[in-house]
Amino acid sequence: MASEQTMQGTNFTCYHAGPMAGWTQYRLEPPDVPLPARGKLFLRNLLGSAGLELSLNAVPPGKAIPFLHRHRDNNEVYVVVGGRGQFLVDGECIDVAEGSVLRVAPHGARAWRNNSDAPLYFLCLQYRADSVIQGGTLDGQRVEAKPAWPT
Repeated sequence: MASEQTMQGTNFTCYHAGPMAGWTQYRLEPPDVPLPARGKLFLRNLLGSAGLELSLNAVPPGKAIPFLHRHRDNNEVYVVVGGRGQFLVDGECIDVAEGSVLRVAPHGARAWRNNSDAPLYFLCLQYRADSVIQGGTLDGQRVEAKPAWPT
C-alpha cells in the first residue's frame, strides 16, 4: 500500500495520505504505542526524515487520549488543520481550533480531546528540543532558473 502512495526522486519523498476524512483509517498497535490508537499515522519512516517526526491525527467527536504523556528529548508542535478541541498541558486547558499552533516542551505533561461534534484534525511535529536550525529566509538560496511547470 505505501509504495503506491509514495513517490521518490533524487531530492524528495512524497507520501499521499489522502483527504483528512480518511485519516481515521490509520491505526497504530502495540508495541509501537502503549495502547491501540486509531486516526494516527507517523510519517518519519515513510518520508525518510530522520531528524523530524511528523504524524497525521484524526480525533472523532467525543474522543480523547486516555493518558498524559511527556517526552525525554523532543519538543512537539501541534498544528490544528480542522475542527476544534482542547489540549491539556501541565494541567492548563487550551482551547484550539483550525489555525491554532501549539508548541509543548519535552517535559510538559500533555493530552488532548475532541469535545466538539465534528472531527478534530491536527499535525504533530516532533524534533529534538536542543536542536537549532537556520530557518526561513536565512537558510534559503535563490536558484537562477525559472520554474518549468508542465503544461
